[in-house]
Amino acid sequence: MHNKYFDIKKISEGDINVPLKKSADEKWISKYLAKHFQKISKLEEDLMRVPTAEEYFFLQSESSFNAFDFLLLVVKREPIKQLYASTYSISRRVIESLVELHDAGLIEQLTLFISDSMIKRNPVTIDNLMAMAKDRANLKVLYAWSHAKVCLMQTHENWYCVEGSGNWSDNAHYEQYLFANCKNLYDFRKKLFTESKVKTYG
Repeated sequence: MHNKYFDIKKISEGDINVPLKKSADEKWISKYLAKHFQKISKLEEDLMRVPTAEEYFFLQSESSFNAFDFLLLVVKREPIKQLYASTYSISRRVIESLVELHDAGLIEQLTLFISDSMIKRNPVTIDNLMAMAKDRANLKVLYAWSHAKVCLMQTHENWYCVEGSGNWSDNAHYEQYLFANCKNLYDFRKKLFTESKVKTYG
């Protein structure tokens, strides 16, 4: 599958390649994801660090970026055991990037909770997503009448939560976010994925 976001395995002449750490091994990414890492580099300058246990960052963006960038901020530091992500809109390239990170072992289990309106708004993207999910036991896709935008990332030592107005697609310049590291908040928000009334695709 060709991924316009990035190709972990590809190291081609002319690409901007940067290392993505996974244990003692180094994975390599190409131009598109390098660009996103440059964006989160600016995010890192503003934040200085990710939140520690029981710490909360309240953020407001002043330039357009994808809420997906918060995930990259975490995954460049530590692999993700369990990812839950809810969104109203998600781009095809973000989906392909999530799947590639999953296939590379950087995200062990992935659950996407997507607004059911996307099935009609963007059927090609949804058809592609469901085709990829069919061959991956650890990729689960849920649909519901939802406008929630929450991302939960459980690592071996941390419980990250990101919530706010931004989608996993192109966003406006001004969005607000909460970036936290809190197991109680993680467990509370996880109920959105485990207790909501979901719809069947197809």
